[in-house]
Amino acid sequence: MEGANLETPLLLGAVCQSVDSAYDSAAHSEVYITISEEPIHTKLLVTSHKKDGDVAEEPTDGDDVVTSPQMQQAISMFENLPSLERPSSVDPFKNKTPVISGLYEWLKTMLCLPVLVLRLILMTLVMLVGLVGTKAALAGWRKQQAALPRWRRSLMGVTRLCARGVLFCFGFHWIKRTGQPARREIAPIVVSNHVCFMDPIFYFFELFPSIVSSNSHESIPLVGTVIQAMQVIPVDRLSPDSRKNAAIEIIRKASCHDFPPVLLFPEGTTTNGRALISFKLGAFVPGLPVQPVVIRYPFVHFDPSWGDISLMNLLFRMLTQVHNFMEVEYLPVMYPSLREQSNPPEFAERVRFEMAKVLNVPETEHTHGDLMLSVKAQQLKMSASAAMMVEMGRVEKLLQLSTKEVKEYLDKFAAMDPTHSGRVSMEQFMESCDLQNCWFSKKIFHLFDKSTPGSINFQEFVAVSASISKHKDFAKYVRSAFDACDLGKKGYMSHQELEQCLRLSMPTISSHKVKQWSSKLDSCGGKGISWESFAVFLEHNPELLAIFMLATFHQSSQPPLSP
Repeated sequence: MEGANLETPLLLGAVCQSVDSAYDSAAHSEVYITISEEPIHTKLLVTSHKKDGDVAEEPTDGDDVVTSPQMQQAISMFENLPSLERPSSVDPFKNKTPVISGLYEWLKTMLCLPVLVLRLILMTLVMLVGLVGTKAALAGWRKQQAALPRWRRSLMGVTRLCARGVLFCFGFHWIKRTGQPARREIAPIVVSNHVCFMDPIFYFFELFPSIVSSNSHESIPLVGTVIQAMQVIPVDRLSPDSRKNAAIEIIRKASCHDFPPVLLFPEGTTTNGRALISFKLGAFVPGLPVQPVVIRYPFVHFDPSWGDISLMNLLFRMLTQVHNFMEVEYLPVMYPSLREQSNPPEFAERVRFEMAKVLNVPETEHTHGDLMLSVKAQQLKMSASAAMMVEMGRVEKLLQLSTKEVKEYLDKFAAMDPTHSGRVSMEQFMESCDLQNCWFSKKIFHLFDKSTPGSINFQEFVAVSASISKHKDFAKYVRSAFDACDLGKKGYMSHQELEQCLRLSMPTISSHKVKQWSSKLDSCGGKGISWESFAVFLEHNPELLAIFMLATFHQSSQPPLSP
């Protein structure tokens, strides 16, 4: 799918208005053009009419209409569409112990309820002391862009000890460490996997670094004050400008020895620790040495990872454990090569590989967007919410899709799947798209159906839909289809013209379904289908483009239909 130059025959009359002259000079010939990195593999023979000896494809599965060459050509536009690789079987967000289960856990939880109360009281006192210490360290400080003076950082030692007290209250009575943190002069950037909300608390106590953190954390009581002292780099993951400013700030602070080391969690979200998901590049763009650190939370009865479990549930479970385990391993400092300094993704991949090797976990292309998809699938009552994850890191690179766009695809896929099974059958697909059960409709379905015959999964749906809608000539195809269906050249499509167009691919389509198509396409209240509403409809339903493209082929090889 990536990097290939596809030399493909293209039916010129399908996408441009000057089809007559093209066909006069190119009948029965093949015209080749070079298309670079095309999502749609177009393969259309230039043929103005059926030659002697040509045989139309025989109907199958009970089809009662012999297919025309134009049908074959319209479908062949979308043949060989790419599919996403099968997603990793690892769910990097699933917490293994989301609920209390087993007699032992219930008894322990009940017996630890008084301990929970004592821990909360002690934690409150410790945090108040930390707040006082932080206020003292920041008293009179106004230079937010400058590095915190050393004497003020020394005063923050009280708050750092309070952070260790918070870890103790949560049951982390001792923490196993392997290796040593490198000096700031050697490794100005530290990267770590991210498993639990305990991670930044530990690093605050251990390293007192400058952390890249969500700007929403600044409004949390006490946390916001500590963040000010840590001179955290705020970022809004949904704002491109915020991410750009954060990248500039990372370079500035990492390059200046007056600041503490910069700590980043390149995964961009918490996971369950059983995989390393796609890395963001912020830590690797400066081209400076990086010290990787890995955190593990070994457990038997309670999984402290913060993936798809609510924060309140996690807090309660953690505070009702006798002891929680944490292991921290500092890896050797890694230096970027000259090539990696100008190619941050390579450096990021090498660092991720080393961290995954030490953790003995797989690398996947999941991102925070996949967690959002899983949560949305749960909200939509889908039985296999994890199956809706598509490894957004790969999707963003190959299909140029944002998480927002994939969530819209999920809404549409869920509407096609009333049983919430995670798969859409041919019958469900046709019913949702208002397609008649015929050869052409089945061919459209088979564009998606690549793994399990008879049904499509969400990954297949996303790959094919995006490959069509993101094609560089998609807008031109839509315009050509509209002009071919607008037989009267009035600038809008009448309902009679729409019906004629639909019957080219679905000759036996019922009047009821035609009315359903009219109601979806007509935004003018019965006055006809405007170009704007037609374009918007196909932007949201790119899989139906072939239905309308058939009119362009029919118009090129047949006398014009009567308006």
